[in-house]
Amino acid sequence: MAPPLFLGFDLSTQQLKVIVTDANLNHLHSYHVEFDAAYKQRYGIHKGVLVDDDTIVSPVLMWLDAVDHVFDQMKQDAFPFADVRGISGSGQQHGSIYWSQQAEHLLQSLDGSGALSDQLQDAFTFQNSPNWQDHSTGSELKGFEDTVGADELAQISGSRAHYRFTGLQIRKLATRIDPERYASTWRISLVSSFVASVLLGKIAPIEEADACGMNLYDIQKGEYDERLLALAAGVHPQLDGTDPHSSKYRDAIDQLRLKLGEISPISYNANGTVSPHFQKKYGFASDCKVYSFTGDNLATILSLPLAPNDCLISLGTSTTVLIITKNYNPSSQYHLFKHPTMPDHYMGMLCYCNGSLAREKVRDEINTKYNIDNKSWDKFDELLDGSTDFNGKLGIYFPLGEIIPNAAAQTKRSMLVDGTIEDLEIGEKWTVEDDVSSIVESQTLSCRLRSGPMLSGSGSSGSSTTPEPTDEARKMYDDLIKKHGELSTDGKKHTFESITSKPNRCYYAGGASNNTSIIKKMGSILAPINGNYRVEIPNACALGGAFKASWSYACEEKNEWIGYEKYINQLFEVNDDLEPFEVENKWSDYLEGVALLARMEETLKH
Repeated sequence: MAPPLFLGFDLSTQQLKVIVTDANLNHLHSYHVEFDAAYKQRYGIHKGVLVDDDTIVSPVLMWLDAVDHVFDQMKQDAFPFADVRGISGSGQQHGSIYWSQQAEHLLQSLDGSGALSDQLQDAFTFQNSPNWQDHSTGSELKGFEDTVGADELAQISGSRAHYRFTGLQIRKLATRIDPERYASTWRISLVSSFVASVLLGKIAPIEEADACGMNLYDIQKGEYDERLLALAAGVHPQLDGTDPHSSKYRDAIDQLRLKLGEISPISYNANGTVSPHFQKKYGFASDCKVYSFTGDNLATILSLPLAPNDCLISLGTSTTVLIITKNYNPSSQYHLFKHPTMPDHYMGMLCYCNGSLAREKVRDEINTKYNIDNKSWDKFDELLDGSTDFNGKLGIYFPLGEIIPNAAAQTKRSMLVDGTIEDLEIGEKWTVEDDVSSIVESQTLSCRLRSGPMLSGSGSSGSSTTPEPTDEARKMYDDLIKKHGELSTDGKKHTFESITSKPNRCYYAGGASNNTSIIKKMGSILAPINGNYRVEIPNACALGGAFKASWSYACEEKNEWIGYEKYINQLFEVNDDLEPFEVENKWSDYLEGVALLARMEETLKH
């Protein structure tokens, strides 16, 4: 019998990618199709989407064409489909697909001679799926937050209301766009469960971790929240004036529950086997398993050996921080999702608008002063490397309006003078050179402040990832509070534990992770207990899907739960796949910076 192979799908905004791995997590092959290159004329898309003002959607039939395209590529490559034992993957989070009453019959009666898009064109009540960039749900967002409140919504669902979230998109279709077509919708899938459904030949349940990106699911109770279902269905007593004791109210909620279907709990169990259509057309084995698909950010954390309290920091145009935590400590300023392979863990996600754009603006100003090529980082890096300790100065740089904290575009420079904050402009006390260290410090300290509540007390058993409450640590904290008073971030008070917690390990990815000066400065401020690593994960979502399939298959073979962290670490050679780098630990030197940033944020313009 040939060694088993595993497929990892990633259906993103601009492409469909499939990665092939073996049981040792070796990446063997990749296949993909770029939507603009293949389907621009047929579907009228640009960068994978259709844009009409603030409405941004993707054609669902195009995605079906992409599945055919990639499998046909593999067939032409004489790919051994019969050796595939498991399939999993990811889809862009929050997007929704609306199935018609005929959908499951059409899925089960596919003819291998025709295209999926031709045979399934009647399987959908709405032909397009809302994209994560969509901003057309402003009134729905206001309705969700006015009736429930941003903080309460985050407490229930892990996030405050967001334009792209599924519950808001459902309400838009059900109340504003086409109530009749919504009413005729049989089932609703997320993008992740949509791909799994096509492969299974039946509607797949929504996976629990991805369900947390809907503003509908009560994460702690493990069930849909009735108030949020009422909002999505357009029968909320306060917003819609519906009598909560009426049949209209109850029927609408019950119908939406049926449309969404059961949630698939975090598990290694398969949703089923690949459908007869794909068995006949491509040669998949009849026992090839299709495991639950998850969201793209969630799949990313499966591509690395991330343990509890590890942080993955993606340094692109924006900055995204993914944190593995045991703590359900939600905030309206960030996201919490169930972990897709660790049932008692969560993934925290911090999303900042201002990342590389802000740093590049400072770099350009430095280069202008020194008459250097505008794209060169040499002078910026030289100045950053020369800044060793916190100097009492800190700047906040938001060329774009920021999400975390929720603030307008602005620049603010401040300095601590005998415990008081003095606001400054470029001049005698603050030079443009000060901006270099200040921007990297403030961006890092914001991550440190907001990750603290998620990290505190969240370490895995047998390995502490927070400092012991020593007399020295307690004294440092007490001195800080005596000097600055109680510290709060995003309306929540900090504790000794949240201020003094450290990450276990930090991984740096994305464009700016190639700048050693920037990530060394960040690493010295975050001071993870077990090291800093630079990683390159260009195919993280698809790779995470393949790893999830491999892990699920191994668990099923043994008929027991294998800890995902343990499974990945057995097969993942850190020295070969990750690039560790050493930093000088400056954690305690930046305690004052933590306090200064918290106090500066209280005075930001909104």
